[in-house]
Amino acid sequence: MDPQFIGTLQGLLEKLAFASNTETIRSVTATLSQQFYTTAACIPALLSIAKDNEQWQVRQLASVELRKRIPKYWEEVDESVQQQMREAILAAIVEETNDLARHGLARVISSMAKCDLPNQKWGDLIQFLYKCCQSPTTAHREIGVYVLDSLFETISDMLSAHMQHLFELFSSLINDPESLIVRVTTLEALGKMAECIEPDNRSAISMFQSLVPSMVQVLQKCLEINEEDSASRCFEVFNGIMVLDTPLLNRYIGDLIEFSINVGSNPALDDNLRIMALNFIVWAASYKRGRLQKLKIVKPLVDKMMPITAQEDPVDDDDDSPSRVALRVLNVLSTSFPPQQVFPAVVAHVLQYMQNTDPMFRKGAMLSLAITIEGSVDYIRPQIGDIVTLVCAGLSDSDGLVRRAACMALGCIADELDEEVAQYHEKLMPLIFSMTSDSNPTIVKYATNALDCILESMGDAILGYLPQLMERLVALLETGPADVKPIALSAIGSAAHSSSEAFAPYFGEVVARIKQAMSLMGEDDVLALRGVATDTISTVAEAAGKEAFRPHLDECTHLALQGMEVDSTTLRESAYCYVGVMSRVYEGEFAKYLSFIVPQILKTLRMDETVPFEYDDEDPDMDEDELPFNFNTAISDEKEVAADAVGQLFASTGTAFLPYVEEVAAELVKLLGHFSDTARKAATVALFTFIRTFNKIASPEPWMPGVPLRKPLDENTQSMIRLVLPSVLEMWEEEEDKMVVTQLCTELRLIMKDVGPGVTIDYADGILQQLLAIFEKKAPCQTIDFEEDEEVEEDELAELDSLLICAAADCVAEFASVFGDAFEPVMDTFLPHIAGYAALFPVFMGGLQDKHAEIQSNAAFGVGAFVESATIDASAYFSDILKALYPLIQMEKNPNNARDNAAGCVARLILENADAVPLSEVLPVWIAALPISGDHLEDLPVYDAVCHLLKNKRSEVEPFYSTLMPVLKQAMADPDTLLSEESKQYLSSL
Repeated sequence: MDPQFIGTLQGLLEKLAFASNTETIRSVTATLSQQFYTTAACIPALLSIAKDNEQWQVRQLASVELRKRIPKYWEEVDESVQQQMREAILAAIVEETNDLARHGLARVISSMAKCDLPNQKWGDLIQFLYKCCQSPTTAHREIGVYVLDSLFETISDMLSAHMQHLFELFSSLINDPESLIVRVTTLEALGKMAECIEPDNRSAISMFQSLVPSMVQVLQKCLEINEEDSASRCFEVFNGIMVLDTPLLNRYIGDLIEFSINVGSNPALDDNLRIMALNFIVWAASYKRGRLQKLKIVKPLVDKMMPITAQEDPVDDDDDSPSRVALRVLNVLSTSFPPQQVFPAVVAHVLQYMQNTDPMFRKGAMLSLAITIEGSVDYIRPQIGDIVTLVCAGLSDSDGLVRRAACMALGCIADELDEEVAQYHEKLMPLIFSMTSDSNPTIVKYATNALDCILESMGDAILGYLPQLMERLVALLETGPADVKPIALSAIGSAAHSSSEAFAPYFGEVVARIKQAMSLMGEDDVLALRGVATDTISTVAEAAGKEAFRPHLDECTHLALQGMEVDSTTLRESAYCYVGVMSRVYEGEFAKYLSFIVPQILKTLRMDETVPFEYDDEDPDMDEDELPFNFNTAISDEKEVAADAVGQLFASTGTAFLPYVEEVAAELVKLLGHFSDTARKAATVALFTFIRTFNKIASPEPWMPGVPLRKPLDENTQSMIRLVLPSVLEMWEEEEDKMVVTQLCTELRLIMKDVGPGVTIDYADGILQQLLAIFEKKAPCQTIDFEEDEEVEEDELAELDSLLICAAADCVAEFASVFGDAFEPVMDTFLPHIAGYAALFPVFMGGLQDKHAEIQSNAAFGVGAFVESATIDASAYFSDILKALYPLIQMEKNPNNARDNAAGCVARLILENADAVPLSEVLPVWIAALPISGDHLEDLPVYDAVCHLLKNKRSEVEPFYSTLMPVLKQAMADPDTLLSEESKQYLSSL
């Protein structure tokens, strides 16, 4: 080695290690990169400095620099020099006394081994490390296990070949009697080793599980001596093992949760340690749902978390605390488990806490209510009056913290059950309205937000409050705190939406204020107000109508487009919301802005969210060449909103959008593979909107059910289907998010309803396979948090699971509708699965009461399918079913085939058990709804039921012959009528 080269390099590293200003760091770094790190000569020189320099900071820095250069230059180093370096670094690491410098050398060894071991070199390294790990010298054991841990990061595949020996070694090291460092590092190495264990490797699983109690003891020791950093590293290992497919923790998951509860509940411990323990429970509830359900510990978890919610919160909303993580646990429980297992347990505590004289308990009660609404929406719908009464008690509380929490609870409830909550406006509005004048600005903020949530669904009920309401909201917009102004402006938009024409007296003043806000520039709080203004103006425009708003259209659109060019995701998102709504209002007229809007949307869809973590020269574990990536979720949200907007733009502007379709569609297809579930959902909706819009542009005749297609689709629509369906199916096969799959099923149903069988005819097998997997509970989104030996009962579905099953059932029903008799053989496969979900029966019954004919129609089909294929006697439900069907079957028209499906449902009741049907009351109404006019698949059960009655209940049918026979005659003459062969022969013989 050249002494001058080493000497100069060493001097520069010394200068860099102790540099105190940016210019020096920049200058020295540039010199090193341009003059020293350009050849393999830097490799032995850096090692010489890393082992011999007197200052540990320089030794550490040299190790960091050496590790980064090994991958590039190691193969260029002469073999004899390589061997010298191997020997030298092993000797150096044993002699090194500084922890950071020693860790730096360990990672150099790891980097060298990554190059050497695959090439059958450095064969004595593993033997050296084993010797270190078994040394009586504590420092040597620390070195050995640390290097092994580092090797798992680079050559885990090679180390896994030594798994048996490593388990034996680690079983000793994890119980090291002298060094907690050895024990914690061994635990980390076991965490990396866990990633190499395949689910079918029973031997390795058993060996690993035998070490779990010792691993827990290491964590326990860290907590006992308040070693926060080591405890954090241990929890990270357990969390990492938790998400693996291999069930390494299952045997001890109950004990681990109990341990975490005890730590999280202990106020004597440091808050950070408690937070780590409670976060472990969050991970367990998220990724080991089946195991927790099997252990039946959901209610005990609720009972343990509730007292923690009553503890103090930090002032900063962004700071974590045990109370906030306990609420997070409750939220995960509510969204992951059946609501009947979670919500009653929470409410029992809420009722008790609201009577407590300590306001912190009343605060905890309101926040717990708020956080568990998300997973219990349908479950609490019938109880909404009682829930509102509880919230009103919180809103009336003497303590500000409780009132604030009650506002949050009301906002959460109104987000999910807006129409139901709005019915209680007489109780809620006076309380909320008075709180918008509270002396505490935080309460004003949350009260205004709750007000915004209520207003949107009030409809005409808002009229009595409108003058006072607008006066207060405008005052908040003018003089309220900075973080309240955007919420007040949003509430004005909600008021406009609900009041519609009655908003006219306020229209001019509001539009003027909003246009002023749309021009603002400044810090984040100012841009937030501008963003809300841009969003709100479109709501006001839609409420006022296109003619009333037309004088302001160009100016407001110009301001929104200006916002797109500002370096702010907030402004771009709000601008995309604006163009989506305004294109819906003005349709083809809005096409003149497309040349400005679409390039901006494409720019957003092509943005790169991956941002490297900042490199820290002082961190020996950081490598600027191998930096991990973070993701900018603000950009992900922006892409979601952009996708929503572009779908609406095409739907609204039609042919004017055609020049942009190919380019935009390609980006939307890419978005199907995005890491954000909401972005994937938005892309799915937009792509199906593209198919629907192409079909609409072609102005086809109404589609006809059945295959082969009677009315082929136009070429443009077919081309879009060929682009979209394979991409969507590819996403579906691996999709792990339930709500994405639920949305996908919904979109498939809607597109089939609008476009007919042509949209799915070439992809039916793949789609039906995915739907069947849902009913068999084998879809990736259903198995991600269940092991093979864990089964969830159909009556124990979480609400998200129920939504998924319902969406899949609706999709199957639509397949039956559009494919006609060609679907009959396939339907036999699905009906037992659909009917097997007893938990769906109340959902279907609720759907019969819905105000939307489409939901009523699907619900009628679902109830009939349930009765037809149920493994239990469903006769006890017949009376309730018939009462619920009565309004549908009496419809003069047949919207969404609701009357046909209701008639089919009655037929299935008759076929199942005619004795349980009051025929004298039912037959007149049922026959009046015949013949089937739209959904001819319902012909099959209907005329089978008629034949059944004529054969077995003739005396009860005879009084209705005069009305029944013309119906049968008309049906037999209709070529679209579907009849089973047996019914056809019987009816022909009459």
